[in-house]
Amino acid sequence: MTSNELQLAPFRNIDDFLFASARFAPPNYQDKERMNNRILQNLLYYQTNYLCVAFAAFCCVLYFQPLETLIGAVLVLGSSLVFIYVSENRHNVGVFKRDHPNLVVFGVILSCSLVMYTLGSIMVFLLSIALPVLLVLLHATFRMRNFRNKVQNKAEAIGLKTTPMGVILKALGQETLSF
Repeated sequence: MTSNELQLAPFRNIDDFLFASARFAPPNYQDKERMNNRILQNLLYYQTNYLCVAFAAFCCVLYFQPLETLIGAVLVLGSSLVFIYVSENRHNVGVFKRDHPNLVVFGVILSCSLVMYTLGSIMVFLLSIALPVLLVLLHATFRMRNFRNKVQNKAEAIGLKTTPMGVILKALGQETLSF
């Protein structure tokens, strides 16, 4: 196996993740570098657990508010696609606006009304994304690291293992080499 293969980190047992052997304490907010390091290392070490927690939280929101979540997802995705299309085809959009001003005004009023009418659905969808992120960040912030956590993260830092969270953190420009 090469060092460039992407591997999913093992699922950490629930005892280590939440219960008896887990140690929680507030971070030292004055030492931002150390707090950031704790969060990054926990994100790497517990990434499979965090994926399961995020999936479970998303499913809970989807279970209790299925229609609103789906409508919100469609609207957010649709708005994003329209924005991408408009930003990549500015000239064509400008010509259409100049040739059909009444249609553009009607479209803006209609789309604003649709967004206002479905604002609750959009908020439910955003909650279904924000809640898992909040849960993961709270755990990563307050969970104190243990010896296994440090050893495992050292192995990834020297390139013996590449995990999805490591790739994401690297893409976000977060250094995970300091221990």
